[in-house]
Formats: sequence, C-alpha cells, structure tokens
Amino acid sequence: MGLDTVELVISVEKIFAIELSDEVAARLLTVGDLHEFVVAELIRRQRPDVNRDIVYDLLRNIICMQLGVAPEQVTPGARFVQDLHAD
Repeated sequence: MGLDTVELVISVEKIFAIELSDEVAARLLTVGDLHEFVVAELIRRQRPDVNRDIVYDLLRNIICMQLGVAPEQVTPGARFVQDLHAD
C-alpha cells in the first residue's frame, strides 16, 4: 500500500471506529468494495441500524479529502488505483 492508501485506511478506521487489516485493505479494490466492507463490519459490531447511504456519503467525503478527487469521481465502481490514482 502506498501513502495515499494508508492515510485513507487510517481515516476510515477513525471515522467508523473499525479496523482494516492490511490483507483486507489490499482486497478492497473499488469504492463499492470498501462501502460493503464498512457496512458489514458495522453490522458485525452490533450496529444493525446502520444507514448505508450515510456510510457511503461519509466514505465519499473521506475519499475526496484524502485523494483530492471530485465527488463525481467517487462512484461504487471507481477503482482506487486506476480511477482515483491512489498510490
């Protein structure tokens, strides 16, 4: 993982109070993958009332701030390395 990716993972961990191992982070190739992981992890941690749309909006904001991309670039199918140019 490059610096952009590490900083993104740290921000996601802090905002959602979850942990992403290096192995898991390496498998999350798209924004949609990350969104699904965060939602599943929140539910697993006994937060069944999680709002998927709010989670996505928060993730989009984090990704925009960390990677310096425009919100319209952050779509579920956007790949972190190829489309959003994370290192």
